Amino acid sequence: MVFRSLLDLYRLRRNQWLKLSELEKIQLRKLRRIIKHAYENVPYYRKLFDLAGIRPEDIKTARDLTKIPITTRLQLQQLPPEEIVAKGVDLNNCKKITTAGSSGIPLVVFLSDKDSNFYDMVWARASLANGKRLWDSTAYLKFHFPPKFCFERLGIWKKEIISVLDNPEKQIETLRRVRPDVIRGNAFGLVNLAKIIKQKGVGGMNPRLVFSMGSVLDHQSRELIESAFGAEVFDFYGTTEVGCIAWECSEKRGFHINIDTVVVELIKKARVAGPGEMGKIICTGLHSFTMPFIRYDTGDVGIANHEKCPCGRELPLLESIKGRADDFFISANGTLYSPSVIVNQIKLISGISQFRIIQRSLKDITAQVVPGKDFSQHTSKKIKETIGNIMGKDPSIEVEVLGVIPLDPSGKIRSLISKVKKEF
Repeated sequence: MVFRSLLDLYRLRRNQWLKLSELEKIQLRKLRRIIKHAYENVPYYRKLFDLAGIRPEDIKTARDLTKIPITTRLQLQQLPPEEIVAKGVDLNNCKKITTAGSSGIPLVVFLSDKDSNFYDMVWARASLANGKRLWDSTAYLKFHFPPKFCFERLGIWKKEIISVLDNPEKQIETLRRVRPDVIRGNAFGLVNLAKIIKQKGVGGMNPRLVFSMGSVLDHQSRELIESAFGAEVFDFYGTTEVGCIAWECSEKRGFHINIDTVVVELIKKARVAGPGEMGKIICTGLHSFTMPFIRYDTGDVGIANHEKCPCGRELPLLESIKGRADDFFISANGTLYSPSVIVNQIKLISGISQFRIIQRSLKDITAQVVPGKDFSQHTSKKIKETIGNIMGKDPSIEVEVLGVIPLDPSGKIRSLISKVKKEF
């Protein structure tokens, strides 16, 4: 197991420096393999392909994937395991992971040890590319406590799991005790800790690197985390379903897409999004053999970047990840607003400790606010004005003052929630 993982990591690290044409050949070979596997072994995909009149041999290039209907989380969540897991797989020998469910629809994902170990190596490539060393210790801010890496027995990639269910003060206390070289966690959790560290002047952790993932990391949040921890922040993008999808390098010109392990499409209203256009991120995992994901709608929205990165890698770039599609607000005239547009403006208002903006309909928006220092009636008025300047005069905007904003089922606080149906 250790030898196989090391071999996978060696190949992955080698691949990142290949020419784009060579990377595309690797991607196509793996794509044909997973398509054939899914058709022959997974009842759901056999039915999906047959209904669409598609055979595995019809997928001759990555562009041919558009012939296959997109699969959503809701579709898979409603099916029994025997429909979506490959034939012959013993589920008792699989890892069972439940997705965060920030959309309100958690999905149980089954992974074999082989699949899981490979995903770990893809994440490892991104970490090593950004300065993590084999002997570094890492503190993971997580919900669950995964088993130790096989490498830990050799003193490599030692980890400390810190439960995000612990109160922030306890998490900080553990970080000070462990003094990890690397801290890895969800952007929301890292920002929350950073605020407390800055407010209380806490020190003594001294990580060398911070890896953020799980939600959009805006410029203001990045600066706060870097200032609080005294370490450079790198943003990674991935999902439970297909693993690490894309990652920042030291140039920070966007996110390098792991096209040797996943096919990423950006789709806007049933067509491929053009340069500079936002599109829904649709993924096909090239190593998801236990539970394949073919043209899987991640629920996220991004923008492609067709420029080459100065770092020398020819892994293509995502310019940015704009957030969950469900979190986009829509005005009465049909204009879509990225979560970051509204969130960044609300953050400029003083007197707010936490907030959540909910669009219940085109005419009804509620701003839930936990008061901070200097909160006043003027704060409420400023919130209404700020949202109104973006969304127009149509919606009624109410400010609801709370003592605490409850966490989502995923353990996060989504700053924006839209209940209005929209099309990308």
